[in-house]
Parts: sequence; structure tokens; C-alpha cells
Amino acid sequence: MKNPYIVGRWVRGSDHYDRQGLTEYLLTAQDTAIWVMGARRMGKTSLLRHLEHVTRHTAPTLPKSAATTTANVAANVTAYVALYWDLQGCTSQDDLSQELYHAIEDAQERFADAGIDTTALAGLDAISLLRQLNRALAQHNRQLLLLVDEAEVLVTIAQHEPAWLARLRKVFQEGRQRTIIASTKMLATMTDRAVDWITSPFLFGFHLVNLNALERVGAQELICQAQTCRGVQVHPAIMEQILAYTNGHPYLLQWLCQRLFVPLSEDQGYLRDVQEGDLLVDPLMAGLFQVDFSRLTFLERRILLSVARAGRCTPEALNAWLPAFTQAATTAATRSLEDFGHLRRADNLLEIGNEFLYRWLLAQTDILLAELTAEEPNEPGDATDDIAQLARLLGIDPARIRDLLNIKISSNEEFFQAIQGFFIQIRHLVEQDDGHRLLLTSGENGESRLRSEDDVQIALKHWLRPMCRALNIHMDREPLTGRGLLDFKFSLGHDFRCLVEVKLFNNTRLQDGVAIQLPIYLLADHAVHGLYVPIFLDSAGYPATLERLCEAAAQQAERHGVQVKVVDIRAWKPISASRADSVGEFDRYRLPHMLGEEDI
Repeated sequence: MKNPYIVGRWVRGSDHYDRQGLTEYLLTAQDTAIWVMGARRMGKTSLLRHLEHVTRHTAPTLPKSAATTTANVAANVTAYVALYWDLQGCTSQDDLSQELYHAIEDAQERFADAGIDTTALAGLDAISLLRQLNRALAQHNRQLLLLVDEAEVLVTIAQHEPAWLARLRKVFQEGRQRTIIASTKMLATMTDRAVDWITSPFLFGFHLVNLNALERVGAQELICQAQTCRGVQVHPAIMEQILAYTNGHPYLLQWLCQRLFVPLSEDQGYLRDVQEGDLLVDPLMAGLFQVDFSRLTFLERRILLSVARAGRCTPEALNAWLPAFTQAATTAATRSLEDFGHLRRADNLLEIGNEFLYRWLLAQTDILLAELTAEEPNEPGDATDDIAQLARLLGIDPARIRDLLNIKISSNEEFFQAIQGFFIQIRHLVEQDDGHRLLLTSGENGESRLRSEDDVQIALKHWLRPMCRALNIHMDREPLTGRGLLDFKFSLGHDFRCLVEVKLFNNTRLQDGVAIQLPIYLLADHAVHGLYVPIFLDSAGYPATLERLCEAAAQQAERHGVQVKVVDIRAWKPISASRADSVGEFDRYRLPHMLGEEDI
């Protein structure tokens, strides 16, 4: 038996599962202009193609479980002539008109059955094409069912040709045809954009329908391939695993089942147990999540990252973590994320909508938080506001970093202590508060490994920026010196400077970083204070390696009359308190101004 699961292309007919109620509504609703909004890969194209398929038969070929479909659906189906119009790649009204005519040519047999010669329509613009089709079909007691896919392109066209698009909207909504457009949430920006509409905005008059995940019964039928003559054997426990991991997302269901399928014979197969490797996010899926995430609002992205970091949380806890937003705004954004399948509820606890999105968010947290921080409104405020903002963003107690406010900078030594304090705070976050998860990713065989040096530096920049803002310190990442690119440079006015070099433990130049590179950067910048930050993952050989780095730092300091300190960070997962055989080093997490001079 061949693998029956379909990934990467649209489906229709017996391959199209669930959506029976939605299909009936779209074909029979009194509203003749409907906007189907859904996340990417939620099945928008498949829905439109299935509607096209249904209307090409005298008897609707709806799924088996839709046997109760009313007779009026069949009557409406036979009255429609469906036209699928894909707008992808269009940037102007000319592009839209050309693609519409190509779509008509592809469906010319359907129009020929209604007595329409499609060759006579060549050269007309989209508005004239639709009006001609509507008139001709009406003479044969037929109605155009216009299925518009990838409608987001209309946002761009609206900026350049708003008057023409307003006329197209009139055709969509004047009632002669039934128009169903499908897109992501991005299309909603047409209402918000400053477009010179003389009449109502484009989407006014469309009835909005959210395209959600498959219902439980429909998802089970897809997993078992119940609509085919050859079903797939699925153990109930494996069925529940698949449902839990995918939350009914049609693309993820097909994706996971395709990997679990095992053929038994020419007409039989079964699904095996889910293994850890089956849950790894591949590049195509990662790209899907990246696009979806980028199209969410700032608040929606903040909510997703907050919930991902917590694993599960109550709505009340979420509101407490986002005090900059009103409860009404957070509630509305949360509901929208649930509608699109990005979030779900379990016993009134919020969690990420599916296992794959959860894993992707955790793997990308440092980069995504850095991007959000860059977007965060940087309004004037006191240092306390900045520290509280950082604490909220990281999900930690503000008391953990409030000691930074006690640092007074009036000398190079105090400035150097402040920079050391920043990295000691990051050390605590990584080693004691799950921050190591933000520096790690999974290798091909599932083992943990450090992210690239560039990604690690982005995470550090994200953590450092609010701290610097709190003390009015300027930070440059990868500034160009006379001897190359330095990782970080911190400055306060013209007098106080500190250079920082970051290296991963497996870098072949780990020792050279403190013995050669950092001293050269200090010389080139005419600076006195340097900080070396090695990031460790493997504890094997760690003490000896760290000792060598500290010795090299001391030697360079004495030889060149500079100050070079090492602040190492251990990115490996710490042992749980119930299994630890010692408490640990309290002084490791004390800020420099809290230690005696002999410890600095």
C-alpha cells in the first residue's frame, strides 16, 4: 500500500476531510460575498478547490460523514459554475486581469456547457470579464461561483490603484455572483491602511469566516483515511498522540502521519508509535511558522512567546506578565490566537497550539525576543521602568536585576564593574533560570548543541540592551575597529569604554580569544578594560579550560597594563535540586559592587 497521506499540495474530493458544515454554508448562505480567513497551511486552497470540485458534479461529492447534507445544497451545486482565481504574484490590475483570463481558459469546458465562448473575452480587464460572465451565465440560469485565492496581494494593489480596486469590490458584492475569497489575516490591513477610498473600505460587506483546525471526528477520519476504500490501522493510543501533537492542524496531521505510516501489503498499512525524531521541525515547517509569526501583531507575538516560555499558564498570569497592555486587549489577542490554532486551552490553562509550533518557538526564542525588543516603543522613562520591562520580557522577578540600579558610575573602575554585572546577571539567568534553553538547539540526532556564535550574540544583545538603557550606557554590536570586528563595545561618554569578546567553548581559537584577539582590540581602540565571555556546553574539561583562560587574562593584564576579566557562562542544563549533592557557588552570581575588592 502506498503512503496515502498528502503533504505539500491541496486536496479535494475524497482526500478532503471535515469542513462539511462550512462547505454547506459557503454554498447556501444568504451572504454572497464571504471572506475565509485562516493561517497558512490551514487548508484555504484545499477548501476552494474542494468547492470547485463539488460544483462540477450533478450530485455533490461531499465526504461520507456528510450524508445528511440537505437537498438544497445539491440544487445550489448544480446551479453554480465555479471559477478558481489564484492571485499569487499579481502586483497590478493588469496582472489580475491576465490571471483571471487564464483561469477562465482553464475552465473553458464549464463555460462552454453554459453556452459561453471564452475566446470572445480575450483582452478585457478583470471587471469587464466578470460582468460579461455574470450576464452570460444568468441567461442560462446559472451563477458564477468565484473562488479567489491568495487575496493578500490586494493590499499592495490597493496602495497604487485604489479606484480600480473599489470598482472590483463592487462586482464582488453586487449579488450577481457568489464570491469567496481566502487569505491570511494580512488582508485585514486593507482596512487600516491610509488608502484614498471614496466609498467604504474594501472588506466592508464581506462576511468573515475563520478557518480553524479540523474537528476531532474529521481529524480521526483523516488519520484513519476513512474516506478511501483502503483504511489505515491506527491504535487508539497512537491516535490520541497524533491528535495531541497536531491539535487537528490539517497540514501537521498529514505531515506526521506520512512519517508514521508503515505499509503491510498492497492494500494495508498501519501507523507506528511517535518517536522523538518525528517531532523535529524541518526547514519547510520552520519557514511556515516564521511567516505566520511575522504576520501577527506585536501583542500576539508577545503572548505566544510568554506562553511558550511558561509551557502552560492561566489567562490571569498572562495578563500579569503583560501589564503594558489592557486586559481587554490581551483577552482579544488571546482569543484571536486560539481561533487561528496558535494557542489552545487545557483545563483553562493556555498552551501553544501544537507541539511543532511549541518546539519552534522555544528554539527561536532568543532571536524572536530580540526582534520584539527592537520594535518595543522606546519612550522616555526612568531606569526603574526599563528594569521592570526587562524583567517582564524575560519572565523573571524584577528583584533579580534591581541591584543594577545601585551601581553608580563615576570612574572607569565603576563602569567596568557595571559591564561585568550585566554578564553576571545573564550568567544567573542562563544557569539558574532556564535561560540555557535560549542558547541551545537540537542537532540532527536530537542532542543539544549551542547555537551559532552569531545567534548567541543576538541573544546577549537582547538581554543587554535594556540593562544598558537603565544606566544610559551605549552598546555597539560588532563595531569595526582598526584590527577587525569586535563582538561588543560599551561606552559612557568619551571616557568610559569596555570591550567584550564572546567565544563558544568549541571554537578552535578559544584560548587565542583572550590571549591575542581581545588584547589587540584593546590596543586598537586605545582602551584599558576588556571582558572575555566564553560560553560552555560540555562540562568535561571545563575547570581546566577555564583556569587556562583566567591565567591568560591575568598574564595579558600584567604584560600590557590593562584589565582583562573572564566571565564564563555554563549553558548546560543544571542538575535538579532533588538530585544535587551540593548547593553551589553563591558568589558566582553576586554583582561586582557586592563583593570585596579582593574578589573583583
